[in-house]
Amino acid sequence: MPFELSINSDLKLVHLVYSGDVVFKERKLARDDVFKACEEHNLSRALVDMSRSNIRMNESDVVRFASEFQKAILPPNYRLACVVSAHNQTENLVQIIISQEGINIRYFSSEAEAMKWLLAVQV
Repeated sequence: MPFELSINSDLKLVHLVYSGDVVFKERKLARDDVFKACEEHNLSRALVDMSRSNIRMNESDVVRFASEFQKAILPPNYRLACVVSAHNQTENLVQIIISQEGINIRYFSSEAEAMKWLLAVQV
């Protein structure tokens, strides 16, 4: 799998790191694993590091991937921070669609910035 998921109990967050080429099916599996881990561990924060990966999804995959967030049962205070090496049109579209679903998502260029935002709100 081109991703690794871990739970940081001290910071109360799920941490997902992608590496290498990632296609729609793998990204969907990773997203579902993050949701499952949040539910099982009663967590409302996730840090997704995509900075060392190449996300390979066409526009219809992106719309389908992002639109499926509405099916997830997430806590109302759920926060998703994504670290990317460069902001691109694909991730801009993901952020727009997910935000419209009512999920608090932000993109960052560094893990430090993402962590600062994630930890700014007590859970």
